[in-house]
Amino acid sequence: MRLTPLPDAELAAALEACGMSEAAVGEVLRRGPFSDDDALCTVVDAVITALPASDLTTALERMPPPGVERGDPDAHQAALLAIRLYRERFGYPFVSGIETPTAEELLMRVRIRLGNDPEPEGRAAREHLRRRIRREIRRLQERGAEE
Repeated sequence: MRLTPLPDAELAAALEACGMSEAAVGEVLRRGPFSDDDALCTVVDAVITALPASDLTTALERMPPPGVERGDPDAHQAALLAIRLYRERFGYPFVSGIETPTAEELLMRVRIRLGNDPEPEGRAAREHLRRRIRREIRRLQERGAEE
């Protein structure tokens, strides 16, 4: 499915379904129209990179928590605790660009990022958010191409 031919309201709904906040979607639409989906995605990246802290937190809250499908149950419990500690430390949920890590991998990733200072972690969170949104946009495009 190509996104650029969609009317603004449908494009906005599609981008919000991919995890973008209403404010970020509004900024993307203000920068249109777009010549193609690649140009749209370039603007999506730029908007996410420049999100103010409050909009970043809103966007991160929209992301589902990381899914864990495999791994040691004790590591899974430790990862859940680390995710809670991450939220307490940074004020927003842990978001990772990896879809379904093992419990051990998730725990390792959260522990590494817990050691970051707030400013570099904010940049890391933005990048992981950008990756997640781009992945969702790709999925939307692929689903539309299959229909």
